[in-house]
Amino acid sequence: MKITILFGNMPNNDYGLGKVVKIVRETLAELEIETEEINLGYAQAPYFDGMKSQSTDEVMRKLRDASGVIFATTAQLFAPTAILQTFLEYFQHDEYSDALREKHCFMITVSQNGGERAALEYLSRVIQFIGGFDSASIGLQEVHTRGVETDAEIRDIIEKETEDYYRVLRQNRKRVIPRDYAVRDRIANMTGADVVTLAPAAEKKDKVPVSSVYKKLNLDKFNDQQERDIQELSKFFADKYATNDETLEAEPVPVRKAAQAKVVPRERTVKQMTQSLPHYFQPQLSAGLTAVMQFVVSGEETFEGFITIQSTDCEYAEGTAPAPDITILAESGVWKDVLKNKYSAQKAFMTGGLKVRGNFVLLTKFDTLFKRD
Repeated sequence: MKITILFGNMPNNDYGLGKVVKIVRETLAELEIETEEINLGYAQAPYFDGMKSQSTDEVMRKLRDASGVIFATTAQLFAPTAILQTFLEYFQHDEYSDALREKHCFMITVSQNGGERAALEYLSRVIQFIGGFDSASIGLQEVHTRGVETDAEIRDIIEKETEDYYRVLRQNRKRVIPRDYAVRDRIANMTGADVVTLAPAAEKKDKVPVSSVYKKLNLDKFNDQQERDIQELSKFFADKYATNDETLEAEPVPVRKAAQAKVVPRERTVKQMTQSLPHYFQPQLSAGLTAVMQFVVSGEETFEGFITIQSTDCEYAEGTAPAPDITILAESGVWKDVLKNKYSAQKAFMTGGLKVRGNFVLLTKFDTLFKRD
């Protein structure tokens, strides 16, 4: 899987856009996704006059080959930069009109002091009109990006939005074709005019009752592949906590392949492992169950936290629960071995490794509700 980044910024004043894109690339690298950056400022596409441009041929080819596309631009007067707008006009040409069709796009805009929302809306309309999916977006101002390397909250927002975009790509979600297609195709068919359409006319099919579609999709439960995908994603994001700070930031070139960010696994703390338990939760085994599990960990690491289970929902919170159904007290080394699945919580209790207060039956459920292997 490879994602192409279209960089439409102003080289001398990007309001921190480069820093945001860098975080996005690092996050994708952790997810083992290859990225390729195209700086449109160096492509120097001339204004569109209805003809192809040699400088855009290679860019369009790379867009067709990509699994997804990221549009990164500053917002100028409530719109993307002129560089990006000029390039977008080329999708009107027959040979370029399918380059983004049914591709999931991630839109990133940064403004100096306003206009990023309007720029996102502009990109969204264009992407949908030419057949792409506006699947994720981030709109920031320079005040947000100024300290983005050290601002944990803003950085977390960028990383989470990137991870959401990855899920969309991984699941290969489909959407309804934008209405613009149907309108343009109907006009061409009704008048017989020589109209260049941005998408082929949809094949006419007999109407299918909604009930039949619902039955076919079986929306009440996941299929086996979806279950496997969900489990894979849950485990992946639960295991992804620490990366090194070493990144590669090269000078922009017309079309370049982004260097793969190095990811060095680092031992997670016991607290982080406990916080990640909801990622391993097995909701298919907890229907009808209501319980609060309190954890009191001492020793080398000391902390308290609790998990609340409401049927198929599971959440972790810091601190002490008002009235837990079970309290598990453990030394951090022992609890770490339990979380790493070296032995079960029941075995740790039987050998005196941990203590239990409250409903002991819930301890027997712990190992089945949180599958960590």
